[in-house]
Amino acid sequence: MDTQQISLMNKPSLTLIATEAQRLLKQVKEPRRHELQQDLAELCEDHWQELRGPQPATPLAHILWSVTPPWSDLLLDLYATGDARLPDLLPKSMLSKGLALLVLAEIERGNEQGVSIAYEPMMAFESTSPPAPWLDRITSLLRGTLEPPVPHPHDSRDALWKALAVIAAHTRRLDLPAVLQVIVLMTAPPEQAAKDEKLEILRHHLEKVGIHFLSVKDDYVHLELHGHAHKPVRTRQLGEMLLEIRGIWLH
Repeated sequence: MDTQQISLMNKPSLTLIATEAQRLLKQVKEPRRHELQQDLAELCEDHWQELRGPQPATPLAHILWSVTPPWSDLLLDLYATGDARLPDLLPKSMLSKGLALLVLAEIERGNEQGVSIAYEPMMAFESTSPPAPWLDRITSLLRGTLEPPVPHPHDSRDALWKALAVIAAHTRRLDLPAVLQVIVLMTAPPEQAAKDEKLEILRHHLEKVGIHFLSVKDDYVHLELHGHAHKPVRTRQLGEMLLEIRGIWLH
């Protein structure tokens, strides 16, 4: 078992994560905390609108354009690029406090994967600055230029994990909301889906892995494995697999 799998198994509870975030923000009074959360989330959303460029025409590209990446990644990009708007919200570049605000905001909106993505750097960089190479990988991921690691030819992970790795490699997205929307797009009836060459290439690569997605319903993903029905998989399980893939890409 690798270290990333161990870290996922030992992932702290949301209660503990919230307690750690509140500890970092103990000097910020409650009304001000909620105001800062909202302002920081809005800044991250605005930053994504700036990064993503004009609206694309093809279905797959439009999905990736329309789904906002994790707020914490966008905050880290603002930090890495020295955005002039950030000091107004986080004096003295208190990055860990900004991440703590986003941890609590993600908990409030029920985005468990977003909580995990923000929690790791919140704890890691409480008293130190993020290393430049790691920040570079975050900024490259947001811009779709981060090169995925080459898969090992004898990788023993299961087909669904490999399928998610394929989707990540083709879309440069490692966040569950975006990946789920890509899966929904692939399961749409042919008459509802416009011709999209990149989407068809993605389908082909997923077929090579043996995965055929059928639908996403009631927080479960329905699929076939090598032409046979597979037990429905909770979307939360996909989120945990994507966190593992993210760890491999960024560390």
